[in-house]
Amino acid sequence: MIVDFQLDRRLAHAEPLSPVLRDLKVYWDFSRAQLVLPLSENLFLSDLVDEMPHVLLAYGENARFQIEFAGEAAAGLLGGEPIGATTEPGEGLPDELTRCILTAAQCHEPASGSADGMQFLCLPFSGDFDEVDVVLIGLVCVASMEIRAGGTVISLGR
Repeated sequence: MIVDFQLDRRLAHAEPLSPVLRDLKVYWDFSRAQLVLPLSENLFLSDLVDEMPHVLLAYGENARFQIEFAGEAAAGLLGGEPIGATTEPGEGLPDELTRCILTAAQCHEPASGSADGMQFLCLPFSGDFDEVDVVLIGLVCVASMEIRAGGTVISLGR
């Protein structure tokens, strides 16, 4: 058996992803199947029950996307209720997150970034004519990703 491992160039230079963001990326890859982009009509939030608190959904086209859904943890990281915020300058989203959403939409590939103590992953979904009409965004607190060292060692042997 020959196994050919290839680096995923879309996230090759990105920092390591949290388990939540990794799970969202796996969902995106699975939804994509053999397509360039997964179809937005096949995006089912019921498949993302565990990740929902960390999710934003941005709907739109071209250079303007609007947040239409925000999980509780994601909203908390953004400092309140982001529903209605857009990717237009000064419209309620951090600049780095706006750039990430627009990059994913324009490049038709996942984009990741971090800002203000949070890490995010933007995953594009396409509608008619292979244009991105939904970006699934995962947001996590960077502090919750830190590996904690130390603690107590308990011997399980006698």
